[in-house]
Amino acid sequence: MIRIFQQDETAVRKIRDFESFQDTERTLWVDLQNPTPEEIKSVEERFDVSFQSQQEQAEIESSSRYIEEEDLLVANSNFLVLFETTPGNGNGDQDYKTVPVNFLLKNDVLFTCRFADLKTFADMVKKIKSKRTVFKDGGQIMIAIFESRIDYDADLVEALSSRVKAINKQLDLDAKLDREMLLQINDYQELTMSIRENVVDKQRVISAMIRSDGWFTSEEQARLRIVIKDINSLIDHTNFIFERLEFLQNTFLGLINLEQNNIIKIFTVLSLVLLPPTLIASIYGMNFTLMPELNWRYGYLFALGLMAISSGVTYYYFKKKNWL
Repeated sequence: MIRIFQQDETAVRKIRDFESFQDTERTLWVDLQNPTPEEIKSVEERFDVSFQSQQEQAEIESSSRYIEEEDLLVANSNFLVLFETTPGNGNGDQDYKTVPVNFLLKNDVLFTCRFADLKTFADMVKKIKSKRTVFKDGGQIMIAIFESRIDYDADLVEALSSRVKAINKQLDLDAKLDREMLLQINDYQELTMSIRENVVDKQRVISAMIRSDGWFTSEEQARLRIVIKDINSLIDHTNFIFERLEFLQNTFLGLINLEQNNIIKIFTVLSLVLLPPTLIASIYGMNFTLMPELNWRYGYLFALGLMAISSGVTYYYFKKKNWL
């Protein structure tokens, strides 16, 4: 799908039919969402640009993430997408994936190519349609996309922080130790690392945009510096969440060890309490001929009493030592 946004005398209008596109008005933004090879080729030929392949967009080298040429700026940035694995009422399990987005800036026109439906871009389209914000060129739209995305990442971090707090309260209140909770902590650790990786990726791109020569005005660079400050705050917050998750994981494993130790302790004490009666029963269970108690009328009762007394003495000793 191709969407083209043009600035006329009064507002920005959207064009969906690429065949009817004309240069009569100033073009601000050309957005390609899940484009076919034919659509990519048609845009490249019409505007004399060249989009990177999905493999090139996913490369992590600095030379591949941001490129400046005489009349072309190329930037690649990863966007985290959350989706429900069991869609329905909105309460299903969530999964996530990273989607690379290719940005091209040429002649004040922004070109974006992405292979997913991203909320940030949908919000940007709504902002353009609302006419509350006036965009003079594609560079301002590019900055606004990154600003909106950082706000969305901040919402993800806040939601993740709330979930971590809920796990912490669950451990404190009922100490319900199960496999699902440990796996949930591990999933949140993976999500935290993914958020941090995506935020750091944007930090690299925006830092390069600030250092760019002639592509952005001083006012736009000031906006980018504010975004960098927000990114640094998000990085610190994700680091804190990850440390908290490690603490919860260690607490969870510690509680499991305590529970296992208590179980082992119970079995150990029970074995030791029953050890003297077992010894007595073993002695009187021997089949020797000359055993005085064999013909004793009260021998059986004596053995039972001796067993009970030995168990009670052992239990009393452990209780006195505070081993129980």
